[in-house]
Amino acid sequence: MNKHLIIAVFLISITLMLSNIASAEITEIKDTNIDYVPYREVVVGQGVVYQIKIENTATHEKDYELIPKAEAIKEIGTYRIDPADKITLAGGEEATFYLYLSVEKPVTRAVIPMEIKTGLASTSINLVARSIGPLQPQEQESSPLFKAFKIVIIIALIIIILIAIILSIVKMRKKGEEELEKDFKPEFEENVETYY
Repeated sequence: MNKHLIIAVFLISITLMLSNIASAEITEIKDTNIDYVPYREVVVGQGVVYQIKIENTATHEKDYELIPKAEAIKEIGTYRIDPADKITLAGGEEATFYLYLSVEKPVTRAVIPMEIKTGLASTSINLVARSIGPLQPQEQESSPLFKAFKIVIIIALIIIILIAIILSIVKMRKKGEEELEKDFKPEFEENVETYY
C-alpha cells in the first residue's frame, strides 16, 4: 500500500508540474515594463533603429531574450541587435536593446513581429517600418525560361512577317503575269486563222 501511495503522490506532482508549465507558456511576462516606439519611417537603402527598453520590476533577476521574426525581416533586408539578443537583469534593473534594421528592398510598409521571452513566459510586440521618399525600382530578374519564351515569340513574329512578305510578293507577281497574259491573248487570237 505504501508503494501505491508514493506512486499516486508522484503522479499527482508530475501532473501539477506539467499543468504549471502549460499555463506558464501562455502567460504574459509579469513584473516587467517594456517601453518602445513601434513606428519608424525609413528610406529604402538606409537603416532604422528601434529602441526597446526593458525594466525588471521583480525582486529577483530574470533572463530576457529578444526574438525577431527572421522571415519578415528577410523580405525587406537585414538586422542586428545590440548589445545582444539575450541579457540578464537584476531586480529593479533596466536595459535598452537596439534593433538595427537595414531596409534593402523596396517596401511601402513592413511589420516585424518581435517576441520577448523570460523563462517560459513571453509577450509579442510589432515593429512597423514605413518607407518615405522614392522607392527604388525593383529590378525584375528574368528566369531563363522567361527569356527563352521571349526569344521564341520574337522569332515567331519575324517568321510570320517574312511569310506575309513572301506571299504578297508571289501574289503580286502572279497578278502581274495574269495582266500580261490578258494583254497578249487578244492579239494572238486575232492573228490566228481557223481552218475547217
